[in-house]
Amino acid sequence: MAPDAGAGAPDISVRGLTKRFGDVVAVDSVDLDIPAGEFFTMLGPSGSGKTTTLRMIAGFEIPDEGTIELAGQDVSRLPPYDRPVNTVFQDYALFPHMTVQANVEYGLMVKSVKKGERRERAAHALEMVRLSGFGDRKPSQLSGGQRQRVALARAIVNRPKVLLLDEPLGALDLKLRQEMQIELKSIQREVGITFVYVTHDQEEALTMSDRLAVFNNGKIEQIGPPAEVYEHPESEFIAGFVGVSNVIERDGRRYTVRPEKINLLEEGEEPEPRAHVEPGVVRDVQYVGPVTRYHVTLDRGGELQVLAQNLEEGSSEVLEVKGRRVRVEWRPGQESVIDEREGGSE
Repeated sequence: MAPDAGAGAPDISVRGLTKRFGDVVAVDSVDLDIPAGEFFTMLGPSGSGKTTTLRMIAGFEIPDEGTIELAGQDVSRLPPYDRPVNTVFQDYALFPHMTVQANVEYGLMVKSVKKGERRERAAHALEMVRLSGFGDRKPSQLSGGQRQRVALARAIVNRPKVLLLDEPLGALDLKLRQEMQIELKSIQREVGITFVYVTHDQEEALTMSDRLAVFNNGKIEQIGPPAEVYEHPESEFIAGFVGVSNVIERDGRRYTVRPEKINLLEEGEEPEPRAHVEPGVVRDVQYVGPVTRYHVTLDRGGELQVLAQNLEEGSSEVLEVKGRRVRVEWRPGQESVIDEREGGSE
């Protein structure tokens, strides 16, 4: 039985959500709860099911199986305009012939909100996205980041229960995208609306989210705070997709270690007590300014990527390490077991 609307129910609750396109199961029996006020990210590669899940929550796709509740109300079969959600897309979808002010007011006009209230609410929304004074401009007179913020203002002016964002920063260059990540998180905290954000960008998900769900082949493989998902991936897929990780098999155990957790020991340097130590040869070195990536082939088999900060070393010094015999170490607890077979050591 569904809980009473608003009676402590999550803003979003989906159960057994399934969507097929012909023989392809795009979303495969997904369960998910998102509490009020959370910045929640759906992360995954192309075709993993994240966008289809978002579109079903928005009402643009109808599930073949399962239910969608918003604040305790079953909206599984309601059209988008009857759901307390708004969606922000990558292409902004602004009306080019309208001013910024008119674009932001449009949804309120459709709902027959009086002119004076429309202007007041639109002005407040533009202020929240740092665009006060831009109301008379046309979208063509704005930068990409400014157009994205107009789309955001147009969405929040309707005071939705939930804001859905489908790869909203994908069309922006890297520097602007990083700036907008900070802006979006700040705006979300200020307005207090639940944000559900879809992206394939791992760094974006780790930077912005309170929690994230990693999608793969139509299913959610792991849900949790960014640090938990990054530090303790529950599968080899997550270890490789959320950042970079090394996968090692030793004594019947298969586990991952992040490159920045591994220390490259200098000649004669003693390892830390209880550290796991393995000898090997530096196969390749990549100097990338603030850090260097060392690729070490281990004597016992396998290869590790080691990430080290260049605190004092220059490019010529780190590149000279290529071909050297080295030892690598990491402390207990810095690895994450993803598979343990019978007969393996404890």
